[in-house]
Amino acid sequence: MDLKDKRILYQLDLNARQTNTQIAKKVGLSKDVVNYRIKSLEKEGIITGYYTIIDTSKVGYFSFRVYLKLIDSTPVKEEEIINFLINSKKTFFIVDIDGQFNIGFSVWVKDIYEFEEFYLNFKKKYKQFIKKEQISIFTFAYHFHRPYLLEKKQSETQALSFGKSELIKHDEIDLKILNLISSNARIPVIEISRKLNMPERTVAFRIKQLERKKIIQGYRALFNLNLLGYEYYKVDFVLKNISRLKHLINYATLHPNIVYIDQTIAGSDFEFDLEVKNKQRFLHIINELRTKFPEIREWNYFTVRKYNKLIYFPQV
Repeated sequence: MDLKDKRILYQLDLNARQTNTQIAKKVGLSKDVVNYRIKSLEKEGIITGYYTIIDTSKVGYFSFRVYLKLIDSTPVKEEEIINFLINSKKTFFIVDIDGQFNIGFSVWVKDIYEFEEFYLNFKKKYKQFIKKEQISIFTFAYHFHRPYLLEKKQSETQALSFGKSELIKHDEIDLKILNLISSNARIPVIEISRKLNMPERTVAFRIKQLERKKIIQGYRALFNLNLLGYEYYKVDFVLKNISRLKHLINYATLHPNIVYIDQTIAGSDFEFDLEVKNKQRFLHIINELRTKFPEIREWNYFTVRKYNKLIYFPQV
């Protein structure tokens, strides 16, 4: 990749739904060149998809997260388990993990009983292969853009987020639009119009309203970090006290390599995800945090090899 590719990736990371004409003006290239480069980045597997960040709490959903350590499983069985989760309409994300767990996934539900039903059905099939499980509930999450793509020190835009929101008035048409746009942030309005048998102007207006209400938070591209030359680390901090938790969040918010902060019930005191070029850089950032925040008592991490699925809305 060259700098022009990175500028395109940066724009897709800021807003994957902007047109190629808009991207072309921002990166100083022609529309045809941008079209060609995006198709090349997709073909090479650097861009693996486009997704919409949706504040599901505003339409009545929240998420349980599950980490699994497997036992007595083969690569074929692990692939079977992952495919089972991918094919579920309720799953949010599914990742391959290196570390204390093998698989991580999350499920969209409206209440705990819905999760119980899902998880019991899952365990009926695969309980014999589960050595260890860790379950927590997402309450809030920050999503940051990737200024490091252009070696910027911090993002030029505000964080996106979901969780802790009041229910917003919506109808079945809104849900159908969210269903379609959640798994393809760049789906054309005309295609949504055709699938829902609705006028294009109505679809465009509905999307604008969903954006205005902050139900739709933003549009992102999903990258293959290995091909970009980056590694993905998920970090958990255990703190002596949480009196300076807001300071820790503010510090992480401004860091160019931190891409997520998660707040959970039954998770750790402070959770974040970062993308760096190598483990040496990762350890340097951790040591910076430990020096600045001596209340960090303990820390653990694992690496994410691959996202198998990332959809911010149940496929109802």
